[in-house]
Amino acid sequence: MRCLVVLVLALIAAAPTHAQTVDEVERAWRGWMTKNRLSTGGLAVLYKGTLVREAAVGRVSQGTPVPLASLSKAVTAVCVATLVERGKLSFDTPLSRALEQTFNRTGPPADRRLDAVTIGQLLTHRAGFDRGADPATSTLTAYLHNATARRTAFDARLRSVLRQRLVSQPGERYGYSNSAYQILGSVVEEVSGQDYENYCRQTVLLPLGALGAQLDPAWRVMSSYGGWRMSLADYARFYQAFVPGNAAIGERSRRWMMAPAGKALGNGAHYGLGTDVRPLPTGDANFWHWGRWTASIARALDGPLHASYSAFAVRWGGIDVNMVVYMTPDIGDGAVRSDLERVLADAAKTVKRWQ
Repeated sequence: MRCLVVLVLALIAAAPTHAQTVDEVERAWRGWMTKNRLSTGGLAVLYKGTLVREAAVGRVSQGTPVPLASLSKAVTAVCVATLVERGKLSFDTPLSRALEQTFNRTGPPADRRLDAVTIGQLLTHRAGFDRGADPATSTLTAYLHNATARRTAFDARLRSVLRQRLVSQPGERYGYSNSAYQILGSVVEEVSGQDYENYCRQTVLLPLGALGAQLDPAWRVMSSYGGWRMSLADYARFYQAFVPGNAAIGERSRRWMMAPAGKALGNGAHYGLGTDVRPLPTGDANFWHWGRWTASIARALDGPLHASYSAFAVRWGGIDVNMVVYMTPDIGDGAVRSDLERVLADAAKTVKRWQ
């Protein structure tokens, strides 16, 4: 009997506490949702390429496709990287060459400095646009009064961008914008010779296991900068593209992505292929990005259009974990975002057993 008691006590001592499992991540996320009075959202956690947790509350179910807003930029960027690896583009290719046929249809840019803007400058938001004066966004409501949001309409939307002058000299500074990635969607179509959605699905998303990914039927017009829709688990699988050696990003593109020169954001981070990047001493990196979209267009051609949500994706390269979170309504750009990043990071540090 004494031996049995000793054995039971030994097993109890050896058993991991709840804080050592992925349960802690879900608890932390649910606590953050409650604290911020958010009743609808979802979470997906991938460890070493395997889905280890999926959770949802409110009007979202596990595996439900959700819109991802600016998390779409990474999809576009990785698609561009495949064209670089195939020798059809370089990061130094100017737009005048990458969009020669498109400019013949749409007309040239009003600001001819855009001709010399490179693919790399577009990818890293250094093309001369700025969030505060972003033509892709600022002209969208007026466009949707007379046109459907259910078509990508790359040429029509590109014309809206090309009519505006740049805010700053290309290459001079970082200026986050949707316009840069609107242009890159046109680049994917011209250089690949294929429809943007089909090329990205077939070349990048399906090989990575994001089988349900598609452009949001109601907001296809946002396409390459904000239009992708998929389950959180599928987006976490897509983030495996950033794992060192993953074939989705070839060696040339990976070297470019990881190099901070000309891409710095501060605090050891830079902007790469549609994500923020913080390199690690091991040669891996942490990758992350936020997306948000809020719109209320009462007089749209399609009828009233309303949207309000936020999404966040992060990959911690040092522990080979990807997390993706979605919540509605939109939480904005402030401290609530930073709090979620901290909550997830703190929870991840406690996990000793992911599976």
